[in-house]
Amino acid sequence: MHTVGKVFMAIGLVILIVGGVLLAVGSNNIDEGVESLEEDEWALERVTSGSIEIIDDDGRGELGFSIFIEGTYEDINGDDVWDFCEEFDQSEGQTDFTTTHSEDTTNSFVYACSTDWDWEDERQEGSKILVKIGDSAYEYTNGTATVTCASACWVQYDDKVLVDVLDDLGQAAGGFFQSVGGGMLLCCGGVFVVFGLILGVSIGQGGQKITVIQQGGMPMGGQMMPGGQMVQGGQMMQQTTMQQPVYQQVAQTPVQPQTTMQQPAEQTVWDQNSPENPF
Repeated sequence: MHTVGKVFMAIGLVILIVGGVLLAVGSNNIDEGVESLEEDEWALERVTSGSIEIIDDDGRGELGFSIFIEGTYEDINGDDVWDFCEEFDQSEGQTDFTTTHSEDTTNSFVYACSTDWDWEDERQEGSKILVKIGDSAYEYTNGTATVTCASACWVQYDDKVLVDVLDDLGQAAGGFFQSVGGGMLLCCGGVFVVFGLILGVSIGQGGQKITVIQQGGMPMGGQMMPGGQMVQGGQMMQQTTMQQPVYQQVAQTPVQPQTTMQQPAEQTVWDQNSPENPF
């Protein structure tokens, strides 16, 4: 496999690991945020009296407490008062439910028993169904609040719960974006790995690349095969070696003048002389 392909695959694997970690962390944050939202946080749980430390960070007073008791939302007699409230004293100056501040002994508890004005706020605590009996500690500043209940009650510190809810929502939202980012990185890493694999295999099968430059022409791409043969366009090409012609110098010799010999004129039979008589 070619080195370029290995580099791409290594980058892809790193991205896959980072994406997997982000996805796991994001999923865990979402689960923790949702679970925390579903859990009820009680400042006091199943008590008839107790104390809560007020922490007013902005100095403007707190939203206060929400107080719950066991019951169900019903108005069987139709008097516009929730039935779970009827057993308690709802007159002014009542002492069944009280909340006081360390610097103010005035009872700040207010019933939430009207079917017309008070919406249903029901909680599940184990096998028990809890309903909201009233509110207290509105605009309390730093100090200690004391709560008393005529029946076992659960007290929720609304300001603290609100801050925790915002934190839980932020954690869940952050986990969501982490999961999305992790999923995108997983896809990106997978693309890098596949691309690197394809690139490494394709380059590895290509053979050695050479470039032949001809004098006075353009370079040609080809593949050099064993034996010095070149393959171009899938066809075997024979190399032809061009040699410069060699000229041999012939020794110069003087040219001798030639003598022209004249041939005797042709004689006919009639031109011949008669032989002389030797006698």
